[in-house]
Amino acid sequence: MNNEYRSLVLAAGEKFRLIPYDVSFSESLFEAVEESRDELVRWTSWCSAGYTMEDARRWLQSRERYRFEGRAYDFAVTDAKTGELVGGCGIERIERENRIGRLYYWVRNSRRREGAASAAAQTVAAFGINNLQLIRLEVIVSENNLVGQRIAEKIGASREIRLRNRVILSGKIYHAYLFALFPPSNA
Repeated sequence: MNNEYRSLVLAAGEKFRLIPYDVSFSESLFEAVEESRDELVRWTSWCSAGYTMEDARRWLQSRERYRFEGRAYDFAVTDAKTGELVGGCGIERIERENRIGRLYYWVRNSRRREGAASAAAQTVAAFGINNLQLIRLEVIVSENNLVGQRIAEKIGASREIRLRNRVILSGKIYHAYLFALFPPSNA
């Protein structure tokens, strides 16, 4: 699977392509994060006000290692026509013994409201269920992140529970919602 994954490109509708992240995305990832820094700091734990190009490079290197170990599969969401990096989507924290993982997605500010997040999340979820044989994909979204919640619901994730003190964003503790996706026969 790991060798196949290196050359795997997924279509997310007609407008977007999902390409496995590698270190060649360092500059475009940093540029997308730089453009969307305020929004990302607000809703993600991985982005900070001091995010640098080196942070992007190190993250991409770690994700290649995680992919090799089967612990994460991360994709660059790109414009199918121009190749521009639109955002990111993937499955992380994979537990092989329980066949579960956590789905994430984000889109740069200039490309919001084009359907990229929901198209990418739907495609990556199908990859996780069909190719990785996962039986549960979880999405954890801050209770204040209404856009992230709508995307989870749009792709068919069930809202399971409100988790108290679940995420820390910019040093503040927030409650979050846990959503889950299942293979069609287990839904």
